[in-house]
Amino acid sequence: MPNTVLTQEGIVAPPTPTPGPDRSPVVGAVMYAAGIAAIGYGTAAFLHRPAILTYAVAAAAAVAVIGSVGGAWHRKHTRPVRDLTVALAPVLRPETPTGMVRASRRRHGVPTKIVIRYPATWDERDTKARDTVRQIVATRLGGTVVATWQPPKRRVVCRIEVTPGSSDIIDRGATPETTSDDSAEQTRLRGRATSVVHSIMGATATVTPTFDGDTLTRVDVAYATTTRDLSRQFRNRALMQLDSKLPGEWRDVWQFEKDRVYFELRPPFPSNVRFPLMHKMKKSELPYAVAEDHSIVSWKLGSKDPHCLVIGPTGSGKTVFIRNLVVAARLLGIPVVLCDPKMTEYLDFEDMDGVQVVCDPHEIAYAITAAHNEMMGRYDLIKRRVAKKDSFSQILFILDEFFIFKEQIDEIWAEMKSQDKTLKGREHPCMSKWKRMVVLARTARIHMIVGIQRPDAAFLTGLARDSFRKRVSLDRATPEAARMMWGDSYTGTDLPSIQGRAITSTADGAQEVQVLRLLTPSDDSDYDGEDKATWETLVDRMQVQSEAYAKAHPGVDLLGFLGSLRSDRPSRGTGPAVLEQLAPPVEPAGGEDVELSERDQDHQSTADPAPHGSYESVGVYELEPGSTVLIDGEPVEITDMHFGDDDGAEWVEVDYVTSDGTEGTERLGLDDVLDARV
Repeated sequence: MPNTVLTQEGIVAPPTPTPGPDRSPVVGAVMYAAGIAAIGYGTAAFLHRPAILTYAVAAAAAVAVIGSVGGAWHRKHTRPVRDLTVALAPVLRPETPTGMVRASRRRHGVPTKIVIRYPATWDERDTKARDTVRQIVATRLGGTVVATWQPPKRRVVCRIEVTPGSSDIIDRGATPETTSDDSAEQTRLRGRATSVVHSIMGATATVTPTFDGDTLTRVDVAYATTTRDLSRQFRNRALMQLDSKLPGEWRDVWQFEKDRVYFELRPPFPSNVRFPLMHKMKKSELPYAVAEDHSIVSWKLGSKDPHCLVIGPTGSGKTVFIRNLVVAARLLGIPVVLCDPKMTEYLDFEDMDGVQVVCDPHEIAYAITAAHNEMMGRYDLIKRRVAKKDSFSQILFILDEFFIFKEQIDEIWAEMKSQDKTLKGREHPCMSKWKRMVVLARTARIHMIVGIQRPDAAFLTGLARDSFRKRVSLDRATPEAARMMWGDSYTGTDLPSIQGRAITSTADGAQEVQVLRLLTPSDDSDYDGEDKATWETLVDRMQVQSEAYAKAHPGVDLLGFLGSLRSDRPSRGTGPAVLEQLAPPVEPAGGEDVELSERDQDHQSTADPAPHGSYESVGVYELEPGSTVLIDGEPVEITDMHFGDDDGAEWVEVDYVTSDGTEGTERLGLDDVLDARV
């Protein structure tokens, strides 16, 4: 057992290792050469062969030269690791420093990735201790360090971005940045800001702080030309470090063409901002949040952002967000289908004109089918040139807690199949209609909103990814969730845990917002006097809008396509019989019986899936990455799908890989049918 010492805390720990002497490689090479020469001399004298001495001297000289050069190179190559080992040993206190630090990647001789192993007695949960290790690595290797701690393996992996000159110590004289007018606090913050920026941008960066009294409000930085500033990851890391090292919350503005950036103190973020009664509503724009500059953020309904995906755990404000969209839609005269599998979230909308609240899973399935039929009827009118796209009123179709409904309808379908063996298919028929709506509803001016509690590949891959372009993520995200939602592992991970605080997609990228406060009587104790005044005013305005529409269009119900859901609704929970009572009206021309294109007719008559397993014909909108389909009679696996249109002609591009690894792409029409493996 290695020697141990008793610390002041009474914990037995190994002593700090003492590094060995750093000898010159020339000395060792000369010693080896001298040994070879001595052996040659002795052998020549013993054998009476003087020629051996000549060879021995030549070999000794070669060993001396090669050993000196090779030793010098090796010494230079391993010096960063040795120096880092010496610097970290007193902090980590390993039993032996040998092998504690290992460089696994280098660039121009400088380590860019190192692995540091630490003993079990060292506490990696100590934030200050971890920061000390990272600072030592950054100081010794001269660069920005990202440390990934792996407690099960008792090691930390450090990735280093080295900036030329960042390890140099530049003496600028007696603190020229300070002025005689600086207070003690200003001097401290000036030095702190300079130190933090230099650790990020390198010691050559020029730092100019700005103060309001003793409060640091802005930091201007001029840095050496580099390509690192073009990396979103680098910029996010720079802002996160500044945000954590300096008081207050900060935002960054980069000026790439000038090699400059300034960080400014964020103003207090607005909170508890109620739905703006004085806001002038604009056509097809649904206000739902306020930005940090107090401007109203809206969702503009259209083909660019046709559908909305909102993600948030319980209590994050997802329900309030959806309420804002419902109210905004009704103020604009847009009818709303509001599906709520949890049954209690939208009670105050149940008797509202222009809003149909649906809670029973059977009725939700019916509502999906009816909306799908309405969509296909509109498509038929557009195809026959009887109407144009903008001839129809917009419809908002909301399905909150999608996966709760999915679980409910799967159970219903399993029960129906057990009672009727003639029923086929993996999913309830309404789910295929739902998938078709995700792709096609934009053209029919039906806009869908889906609420889920966490990101899911079902909405963030394939065609759904291109359809749910409007995204809102409430509450703090994990790096994995951020990558799925926003394409990086940083956006939203530092979001304050404030109800209603969210990251939303905008024309300028992901943006932090505060969802408008819109509470209703069912919120009980949280519903205060101001909430009551706001809600009653909005209800009155929505009623005025409904009455004006009814007067201008007598007898017209914009939600009439829902059929019997609009009148004499059966009691909830009556089982599969509800579907029979609520059977959708006769499907309009252009619905499920749309005439097949020549391509689809040819496909149905020639495709023979039997040699490749069990297949069934599905619409292209039902496919997703990972599906196996037949293309030109051969089974292929879909790797990705993209939606697009050319001059109004909509298409789906399918990327696939064959069984022998060959990659390919196939462009299909939205009405195309393929054979998919069951």
